[in-house]
Amino acid sequence: MRATGALWRAGDFGVVVLGTRRDDPVTLAGTGVAVWDELARPLHVHELVDHLAARFGAPTSVVADDLGPVLDGLLADGVLEVVA
Repeated sequence: MRATGALWRAGDFGVVVLGTRRDDPVTLAGTGVAVWDELARPLHVHELVDHLAARFGAPTSVVADDLGPVLDGLLADGVLEVVA
């Protein structure tokens, strides 16, 4: 889920997010915007993978492999948070 303390703005360029653990913003473009859109509400990782795979017509295994490092980075930057 999106971090409650993160500030963000969407535009033609994508989405710019200022996370809670970093001084400079993160820019999400391309498929990153789709990830941001999907995480407007809490989702399990497998649900996120399934939604993105369906949206882009990609195998879930490929999406899962690509998504892992992205989510790890966004969590580390305070852009996302884990909710129970």
